[in-house]
Amino acid sequence: MRADPLEPVVPTPIAAAPSPLPSSPRDRGVASPVEMMMVLIVCLVAVMFVSFLGRLHAAGVEVTTVAQSAARAASLASGPTIAREVATDVVSTSSLSTRCSTVPTAALTWERSALGSWHGGSVTVRVTCVMDNSSLAAVWAPGRRTVRVSDTQRVDVYRP
Repeated sequence: MRADPLEPVVPTPIAAAPSPLPSSPRDRGVASPVEMMMVLIVCLVAVMFVSFLGRLHAAGVEVTTVAQSAARAASLASGPTIAREVATDVVSTSSLSTRCSTVPTAALTWERSALGSWHGGSVTVRVTCVMDNSSLAAVWAPGRRTVRVSDTQRVDVYRP
C-alpha cells in the first residue's frame, strides 16, 4: 500500500527488446549493396522486356504497312495474274527482307465482283514474316515469331 494516497503514480519504464543486429548510426535505414543490385537486376529485366514488346510491335506495324502497300498495288493491276506478280514484287522490294529471317511471302486471293469480273471485286494480300526472337530482344533469345498480316482492297470498277 502507498503511504500517501495523493502521491502521483510514476510508471516504471519497460526495457526495449534487444535488437538482433547491432546498429550503428552510420548504416541505420540504408539499403545494402546486395539489395540495390537485386533491384537493379529486376529493373533491367523489366526494361529489356518492354523493349522486346516494342520491337515486336514495330515489326508488326512494318508487316502491316507492306501488306497494305501490296494489296493497294495489286488492286491497281489489270488482272489477277499481274496482281499476284505486283504484290510479290512489292513484298520482295520492301524493307522486310532485312527484318525477316526467311524470305517474306505474299499470298494473294481475290473475289469476283457481282458481275463476275476482276473490276469491282476485291483483292486480299496476306504477308508472312518469320523473325528470330534474338533480333527483337536486346539479348539472345531462343525461338522465332511468325507475323502474318492480311489486307483487303477493292478493285476499282472504272479502271481500264
